[in-house]
Amino acid sequence: MGTRVVIVDDHEVVRVGLASLLADVPEFDVVAMASTAADAVELVRFQQPDVLVLDIRLPDRSGLDIVPELRKAAPAMRILALTSYGEDQAVVAAVAAGVDGFLTKTVDGEALIATIRSLAEGRAPLRDQVADALVRYVRGDEPQSAERPKISSLTRRELEVAWAVAEGLSNREIATRLALSEKTVKNHVSDILDKLGLSRRAQIVALFHSGDMVR
Repeated sequence: MGTRVVIVDDHEVVRVGLASLLADVPEFDVVAMASTAADAVELVRFQQPDVLVLDIRLPDRSGLDIVPELRKAAPAMRILALTSYGEDQAVVAAVAAGVDGFLTKTVDGEALIATIRSLAEGRAPLRDQVADALVRYVRGDEPQSAERPKISSLTRRELEVAWAVAEGLSNREIATRLALSEKTVKNHVSDILDKLGLSRRAQIVALFHSGDMVR
């Protein structure tokens, strides 16, 4: 029996392209495709795939937001986050959310196939040095402050910005979502870091996905 794969991406050309690529690999069987988070959860529950190729940015919800629902729907499934951008905070957000692998859409076909194969066999996919460092940070290998940050110190707007950062959005995207200027967003991020005793944007991502904070 082959490796059952579900592809979730809001761009048809990407879905079809990935399906066509995997169709040339005898061991892979693309059993379903979806373009929204809602459809993804239902398809995963019904199809019980071995590997899910999941776009982080979907029209109805962030792909990372539905990871817990996907895990509940198919506990044995491995999740490969595939995205068009590769900023550090995006990698941190993906790993912190609980995915099993992370690749950008610039990856070549051979590397993508190798990663899916590794996941299906229960092995961790290869990551570059930067991703490895981020994985170590998120999983607690880097020293952490003894005092947990308190989110009660944040204003409502700062909390909205912090959660948007945790989704891996850029300052420009946050500005568009919240109807703010990029400069205002940048100032909010700086204030959030100061109030939470953090030094890097990626730490906001890790913190808000880990639940290691108090009110």
